[in-house]
Amino acid sequence: MFEKIAFIHYCTQNLDRALKFYRDVLGFKLLVHNEEWVEFEVGGQRLALRLIDPWTSSAEPPNTNGAMIWLEACPIEKFIANLKDNKVLFINGLHIFSYGKTAIFEDPDGNPIGLYEPPEKKA
Repeated sequence: MFEKIAFIHYCTQNLDRALKFYRDVLGFKLLVHNEEWVEFEVGGQRLALRLIDPWTSSAEPPNTNGAMIWLEACPIEKFIANLKDNKVLFINGLHIFSYGKTAIFEDPDGNPIGLYEPPEKKA
């Protein structure tokens, strides 16, 4: 069903401080940097840091205590439908951003798991 982990992310209260630590102290290669998100390449895997902030229009933001796994799902709508058919609870429906599409569901213990579809690559 899923072929790879798209990325793993941690939440941070100070994105600039976290960026400096992961880039300058740990030596991770910076890939993406904007006002609420940074992403690094670490041995072929992506590690992201997200500024703690309510998620767009979600009534209840996902758990921000610890890491969160994001599964690459293309097309994301197919994966959402399949999970809903299996009675999986979504805590954040489909959202479309410039950097791709996302949705968040819970595992049986209430841990959030993200679905991520990268944006279409332009020719």
